[in-house]
Amino acid sequence: MKTRYLLALLAGLSMATAPLAIAQRPAHSHAFVWDSVHGMKDLGTLGGRNSYALGINDSGEVVGYSELADHTTHAFTWTQAGGIVDLGVLARRNSTQAAAINSAGNIAGTGIGDGLFDDVPAFFIPPNTWIPLTAPSDYTLNFSFGINDYNQLTGQFYSGAVHAFFWDPATGAFVFLPIFPGGFHTVGNAINNSAHITGTGSAADGAFHALFWTRDGGTQDIGVLNGSTYTAGGAINDNDEVVGYNDPELAGFYWSQATGMLALQSLGGTMSPAFGINRLGMIAGYSSLPDGTTHATLWNDHTSVPQDLGSLGNHGNSFARGLNNRGQVVGYSDAR
Repeated sequence: MKTRYLLALLAGLSMATAPLAIAQRPAHSHAFVWDSVHGMKDLGTLGGRNSYALGINDSGEVVGYSELADHTTHAFTWTQAGGIVDLGVLARRNSTQAAAINSAGNIAGTGIGDGLFDDVPAFFIPPNTWIPLTAPSDYTLNFSFGINDYNQLTGQFYSGAVHAFFWDPATGAFVFLPIFPGGFHTVGNAINNSAHITGTGSAADGAFHALFWTRDGGTQDIGVLNGSTYTAGGAINDNDEVVGYNDPELAGFYWSQATGMLALQSLGGTMSPAFGINRLGMIAGYSSLPDGTTHATLWNDHTSVPQDLGSLGNHGNSFARGLNNRGQVVGYSDAR
């Protein structure tokens, strides 16, 4: 099933950093959680063929979204004790997607309606409360991608250009991230507990550069990888270390103020995009093997040789999308 994230990507670059847009997904995928003791565990679905895990907190609670039997998608949580749980939908919308979860179990997500442009960023509070974040009426293709332990969110709004936002529940107000000089677009992909944000933005040269934003320092251009026309920060930890990827090569990078942008090693192929980094500097993403297969991947740090996490049933492709401070990894894999 094609997700709304993919549809939005096609609409004026409005979803240039969509979590699932850069992965070639099979017709049948299942969400997974991996750890070093038990390996890769299939989380199942909510009744449809496909499910995708995108985030995990330090308690081991997983979030993502799954198809239902009627082909709509609902956000879910999964725990070892309770299994996969349907989080339902917002009023006047038929689908939801969850992107990230914080230590309290609160979730950054998106409510999706019938029309292509009827998407609203949303904040979920357990056990069953969806709170839509209201934007001006002329904003469409709106998504929430990141959350920190203070329930502060980042994501995007679209109105002619894509605008990354910072939202604080203490004020209920949106702050739109400044654009790069000569640019038009910004997207916020992830936020840490200092309210520092990473994502991507268009620059004067026409390329999308990875960004790092703070309230005091504004939007910092942290560069492009391998001369790519599209580079994005996908995750940031509390040490202000950023990981991400470029497109279309799908190479991965690590960035800090001290080191600048460094390429990540692959499993022998060309791809190595990164989507998660924890406080210890462990990195999760995926990488291609010499035979072209793609596997979920874990780097112990930004200099290490990557570890191949395999796939469900040891066949097909797998894609890691996040990890927690305990080294547990989540994502999705080909499934039978």
